[in-house]
Order: sequence, then structure tokens, then C-alpha cells
Amino acid sequence: MKRSAPPIPGVLRLCALLLSLGALFLGNAPLPVTAQTSGAAAHLEVYAVQNDDNSFDLFARNDHFIPIYISVDFDQLVNLAPDTTLPWQGAIPPGEEPRHLFSLAPRAQRGRIGYSLRYQAALGDPATARHQDDHLYLFPFGHGTKRRLSQGFGGSFSHFGENRYAVDFDMPEGTPVHAARGGRVVHVKQDGRAGGPSPAYADHGNVIVIAHDDGSFGNYVHLRFRGSLVQPGDTVSAGDHIGYSGNTGISSGPHLHFDVRLPQRDGSMQSVPFLFRGLQGEPVPPREGHFYYASHPGGEDFPAVFGEDLSNEDFADHLEEVPLTNSVSFRTEEHDLTHAVYLQNGFPEAIRATVGFNLVHMRAEAALPLEIEVPPTSEVFLTLLRADPARDRWQYAPTVRFQRLR
Repeated sequence: MKRSAPPIPGVLRLCALLLSLGALFLGNAPLPVTAQTSGAAAHLEVYAVQNDDNSFDLFARNDHFIPIYISVDFDQLVNLAPDTTLPWQGAIPPGEEPRHLFSLAPRAQRGRIGYSLRYQAALGDPATARHQDDHLYLFPFGHGTKRRLSQGFGGSFSHFGENRYAVDFDMPEGTPVHAARGGRVVHVKQDGRAGGPSPAYADHGNVIVIAHDDGSFGNYVHLRFRGSLVQPGDTVSAGDHIGYSGNTGISSGPHLHFDVRLPQRDGSMQSVPFLFRGLQGEPVPPREGHFYYASHPGGEDFPAVFGEDLSNEDFADHLEEVPLTNSVSFRTEEHDLTHAVYLQNGFPEAIRATVGFNLVHMRAEAALPLEIEVPPTSEVFLTLLRADPARDRWQYAPTVRFQRLR
């Protein structure tokens, strides 16, 4: 006769069973923090069946529609012997009867017995997953739009361990997120409302995970509350609009985290290097601090302007009429980390002006101060200001002294 123990929840560290003098005690062990976002554990049930001879049979059940790979081991075994080599590792097929993993047999007829079990679970199967390294991923934002890659592979803030080969793109909350590669949606979390730079926010991160045909998974993280347009089971194509960016989970500010990961034999999921598709379809390795346009196949042509390619000569002939305001003002255009600054003379007379800038982590392309004459009710170009890409914050404040020429 067998007696069923309660199901063990799908977490990384499970409870310990102690049997002494015929009494069964169930206690909770501490749970470690994990950054894994795949949702595999939520679909996996691991449980033990206790037999009359005080042996245990361990089983796993997978209610997902794809395999889940697990690695099972023990922190402690008290007078129990497994009938297999540990750790036990294998793929649990989807939607089938529970799979018997292994058994634990008592070493003696009397005395205290118990165990403290741990496991780690990953979506997919490392036996069949092989990343297609020459596949070119689309930038995960709208066709014709441009974003800065604020943290790249090995980034010092959070891109280490399983996230080593991840990228972050600066994005205001609510920016459309697009599929970088086609596949099947296998996990969605969108109930998180909070975000911050502390691990205390780990459980609040919203995510979409998409399975690719080579066994890898695309991981889109920090989406806004209810920011997914897809659900598990949906099939998406590269470039499809799948959700909206946000600032949930472990996040220092609004952005999109993207990585490609593979299941590992220890039950973890590890990010792997990948390439993006450039403007002409060329392979582009992601580089921290650079700006990139998303160019989706079949999309309309668009002008691509990068601030680092601009020079003062590109604006030297700029002269536009402005309304009569009887004042002097400045106008700025932002091109990535490059700012084009213009002076507007709203007087009916020409002015002679001396212009300077108070700069923090920026430099001017023109020698300062600038001495310039501006026709009446006209706008002229002054200079490009370039921000230091190694800094997180920049600041500039123009100063002007002028004389009206009558």
C-alpha cells in the first residue's frame, strides 16, 4: 500500500520530510532568490509518494505544452539512499502522465529518516536546443525608429551570470515592443506594477518569452503592467507588435531588456551571444552606448540620421525666418547624443551676439565664445554639442550678450 504525500510546489528549494518513531513532520526550507524569468517552475509539479516500508517514490508532472528540463539533487539525505546517480537530470514531456524520477530507500529499519530536496527547472530541452548563431535578430522596436543600447553584453549593472549576453535599450514607458524573431509564445507575466534597482523588485518584472525553432528562447523583460498583446500558445512572426515597454522588476529606469537563452543541463537558462540585423541586412554585433535603427524586412524606406556622423558644416548655411517676438531665444534639436543649437533673433533689427555655454559632460564643436551677427527675425545655427557617452547625465546652459544694430 502507498500513501500519497502532498504535492511539492514548483520552487527551487523544497521542503524536508522527517520520520521519527512513526510521526511525519513537514517543514519549510528557505527559498533562494533567482533571476530566471522563464516561468518553468509554475508549470511543474514535483511530488513524493511514501510507501509502507518508508521508501519514497518521486514523480514530476509538466502541464506546459513544451518540455521542461529539471535537475534534482539533495541538500541532505538522512538514512535514505537514492537508486540513481545524483543529480537526476532529464526532460519532463508536456501534457502526459506523471513521470517517475527515482526512489529513496531507507538504510535501516529504525531511526530517523528525512531529506531536503532541491531542483532547478528550465523551459525546453538542452539535448535538442542548438542556437543558430548566424541568425540575424531584428531590433525589438518599431521599423524606422531608433534607440540607444544603454547596457550591452557583460554590462556592469546587471549583465552577468545567466544575463551575461543581454542587451538593454532605453525606452520611455509605453514604447511598442516588437518580436526580434518569430516563434511561439511560451510564457507571459504582466501583473507586475513596481520596479527599482533592488533585488526586492525581482518578482514584479513583467516578461514575454518566445520559443524559437532552434530550441532557444527570446526573453523580453520589464514590460509595463498589462503590457502584453500576446498570450501563451500564440504564434508570432519577426517584427510583430507583441507588447509595450515599462519599468517593472529589477530596473534602474524605463527600458527593454532582451536576451536569447538556452536551457542547460543543470536546469538553468543561460543567455548566449547573438547578432542583430543592420540597415542593409548586414550582421550587427550589439555595442553598448550606440544608437540603432530597426529595419524590418518589407518596411518602407526611411532616412537614417546618426548624431555621431553630423558636423557643423552640415548646418553652416542654415537661415530661417522666425516670428517677431522682440526677444532672443535658443532652439535645440537632438540627434542621439549630439545636440544642434540655434539662436533666434526675434527683433526687427539685426543683432551682434556673444554666445557661450556652461557645459557638464559635454563639449562644443565650435570654439567658444561665439561672436555672430544675426539678421532681423531670423534663426541661425550656432554649434553642435556632443555628450560624453560614458556618462549617464549631461547638461548645457547657453549664455548670450547682444546688441541691437539700428
